Amino acid sequence: MPLCAVLYLDPLSKSLSFRPYLARLDSKPVLAWLAERVLVHSKAGRFVILYHYETERAALEEAVAGTGAELQYTPHFSKSRAVAGVASGAIGSPVALLNLGCALAPADLLLRVAEYHQRLGNTFTTIRGLPHACSLSLFDATLLAALPEVAAKLGLSDPETAAHRMLQVQALVPQTLPMQLKTAPFDFAEAYSTAPDGIPVMAGFGVGIDFTLAEAAVVGARADGLDLNSTAILCALKQVEIQHKSLECQLPEGCTIQPARKASDRARILYVSLPSAFSGGEGCLCSMIRFIDQRRFELFAITSRDGVFADTLRSLGVQVVCPEDRLPDANIGKFCYAMSVLRSLGPDVIHLNGRESLPFVAAAAASGVPVVQHTRNGDLKGFEDGLVLAGSVISISQFIKREVCRLPVNPDKIRVIYDEADSETYRPDLFSAEQCRRELGIAADSKVALMIARVAPNKRHDVMLKAAATIQAQVPGFQLIVKGDVYGESPEHYRIQGLIQELRLEAVVKWMDFVPDIRQLMAAADLLVLCSDREGLGSCVVEAMSMQLPVVVTDTGGTHEIVESGVTGGFVVPGDNPAALSARVVELLRDAGLRRRLGASGRLHVQNHLDARISARSVMDIYDGLLTPPAGR
Repeated sequence: MPLCAVLYLDPLSKSLSFRPYLARLDSKPVLAWLAERVLVHSKAGRFVILYHYETERAALEEAVAGTGAELQYTPHFSKSRAVAGVASGAIGSPVALLNLGCALAPADLLLRVAEYHQRLGNTFTTIRGLPHACSLSLFDATLLAALPEVAAKLGLSDPETAAHRMLQVQALVPQTLPMQLKTAPFDFAEAYSTAPDGIPVMAGFGVGIDFTLAEAAVVGARADGLDLNSTAILCALKQVEIQHKSLECQLPEGCTIQPARKASDRARILYVSLPSAFSGGEGCLCSMIRFIDQRRFELFAITSRDGVFADTLRSLGVQVVCPEDRLPDANIGKFCYAMSVLRSLGPDVIHLNGRESLPFVAAAAASGVPVVQHTRNGDLKGFEDGLVLAGSVISISQFIKREVCRLPVNPDKIRVIYDEADSETYRPDLFSAEQCRRELGIAADSKVALMIARVAPNKRHDVMLKAAATIQAQVPGFQLIVKGDVYGESPEHYRIQGLIQELRLEAVVKWMDFVPDIRQLMAAADLLVLCSDREGLGSCVVEAMSMQLPVVVTDTGGTHEIVESGVTGGFVVPGDNPAALSARVVELLRDAGLRRRLGASGRLHVQNHLDARISARSVMDIYDGLLTPPAGR
């Protein structure tokens, strides 16, 4: 059988705008570049592109039109699991796993690796001396098809990592593996007579800046009359990266924060919130900013990538800096960039919205500008420098405050301001429950529980699913909506989906990823559940209470601080206890009057204590305190 090549498109949050695989290179879709290298120059029989989101199919079809590439939808967020489906239909032939950056590699690379793989009789072949983002690997289809089950037992999902781990296991307990493995790496430098130091080490193809550099490399190689199908682009990219890094690591002239005269006398607030996907922390920041008095404060924000978060900030009157780069990286270049931003904007207060990268915290320290550290996460690893540096620390619950106090942080500067919701934006009368259920494909008379939690081990989807297995036996028409975004490769998602099958919940669970308006899910539900371990607070709980939706939460973090069990908002149950969780959910689903009473009390509590207007006033008080010199100075 002819060689089959596969490109697995990494899952990206739908809240982000830039899609590397939909980008263009040298006026042509990067996927078309790759398809030509695979199907024309390497003479592969098939080129299969695995994608996750049906909403992107039309754009993908346009990008590969006329190339011969095949598009296949995959529901799997495990690369091993996704590519195994293709491999099972290609038994007897090698299967190549490509990366998007292979578009920059020599056009005949796949052909040469395939010949090498066959000549040595390898079961899998990787490449030595080439950046991973521009590299590929070759597997016997039989091995690739068998990888997911073995990889799952090893706690892995990446095929290359799993294969190398299997090789180690083979030396110790060979009888545990389904086949004998053999591998020897393909030496890129030797095969192409290229000096190892002439090829980039860390080339990437994930964010906008990568394509800017790649475009410059293509233009430079062409201007020099070089063959773009050879190693010319990679060699040119090395020189482009040298120039880029040299410029990136230059501090702003004078290395001081002396901006031009401001156009107004408003104090400038710079929000630093580098993770760019739109989740709870980003949503809460936007809710609070909505009620910051912009007659007194001029608002700026910096985030890594464009998308829903950046657009929402702009809609609120915030001036957003969004360079489409890996700003969380901890290196001198990012420190210099942070210094240049501070020098340009000249903020009077820097508000760190989460666990920001060390370069930005260091730049804030070097600027001498007062810092506010917003602390939302029960895991404080990475927060330490921001917490020590800050003139004021905002903790979103008493639980988080206690965690912060474990660190060498003055407790006098810590203020608890609960995450909030705009009670006018989150109202119970906004949507028709019947219409929302109809649009979701849920029967009008169903009993619906909603869980909003990104896919991560601490969110404890397993606890909710085990509870759901009990609930479905006791509540006719029970449905569980799980809104769970997946960011990148996710063994946890695979584990959760396996548990759904194991518990026979396929007909009960409706899984959704990013939803533009979360209020429609809340309107369709009878209650909301959040059963995370050590949750800082849970903005979805405040939003649900504001929409008069009763909640069931656990006592393991800070969420229970805003719910008086059985009195205000809903119920509090012990953590990691599916039986207790299911009992309260069943009680609520069976009693509409109880749902109405707890929902009404929850909304009243939000209006009186957790409204975004209240938190905005508290945050502005902090700004004023930092901007007012102490008495006697």
